[in-house]
Amino acid sequence: MADIVYCEWIKLKRSKIILIGILGSFIVPFLVIVNDIRICFSNAAATLSLGWIYEDTIMFIMLLFGPLVMAVVAIFLISREYTEKTLKTIFVVPIGRRQFLIGKFIILFLLVLLFMVLSWLDIVVISVICNLFLDVSQITFLSAIYILVQMIKGGILLFATLTPFIYIALCAKGMLAPFIAIAATSLLNVVLSGSQIGGFYPWTTSYLLLTGRLAQSGCPLWLGIVIILFLCMFGIWASILRFQKEDIG
Repeated sequence: MADIVYCEWIKLKRSKIILIGILGSFIVPFLVIVNDIRICFSNAAATLSLGWIYEDTIMFIMLLFGPLVMAVVAIFLISREYTEKTLKTIFVVPIGRRQFLIGKFIILFLLVLLFMVLSWLDIVVISVICNLFLDVSQITFLSAIYILVQMIKGGILLFATLTPFIYIALCAKGMLAPFIAIAATSLLNVVLSGSQIGGFYPWTTSYLLLTGRLAQSGCPLWLGIVIILFLCMFGIWASILRFQKEDIG
C-alpha cells in the first residue's frame, strides 16, 4: 500500500494539481485578513485577533473554498486515469482494484490534511506579520496549537464529505459532471449554513460540528456524527463496488 501511495504522490508532483492546492490554501486566510483589517479601519470598536481571523477562515474553508479545491484534486485523481488511459498499464502489475482505489483515498486524505495545515500556517504567519503594524490579540503558542488541532479536525471532516465525489468521478470518467456536483454542493452550503436544516446537510454538518454550533441547528451531536460517517463510508464503499465492475480492457 505504501508503494501505491508513493506512486500516486510522484504522479501528482508531475502535474500542477499540487501547486493549485498549495496556492488555494493560501488564498482564503489572506483574503480573510484583508477583509478583517478593512473592518477594523472602518469600525473603531472592532479589535483584530487571531481567533477572529481563524473563525472567518474556517467558515470559508469548510463551507465553500475547501470543498471546491479539494474536490477538484479528488476528481483529478480519478479522471486522469481515464483521460490519460493509464489504467491498462497500471494493472499489468499485480495490484488489486480495491487496493488501488484505497491508495487513492489515502493520498486524498493526506492532501486534505496538507491543505489544512498550510492554511493554518498562513493564518499564523500573516497574523504575526500584521501584528508588526497593527495590534493583533491572542497571538500565543497555545492559541496557535489549538487552531492547528481544529484545522486537522476540519481536514478529517472535509475528507469524509469528499468521498462521494470519487464515486461520481468513477461513474462520469471525466471532470465536468463531478465538478458541477461539487459546485452545487458548495453553493447549498452557503445557503443552508444559517438555516435550521443546515445541521442535517452533511457538508454543512461538518462545519457546524467543528465549530460547536451543531446543536443550535436542531441536529443532535450523535446524529451529525452518524450523518458524516455514513456519507464517508457510502462514498468509499460505492466507489470500490463501482470500480470492481469497471471494464478496463
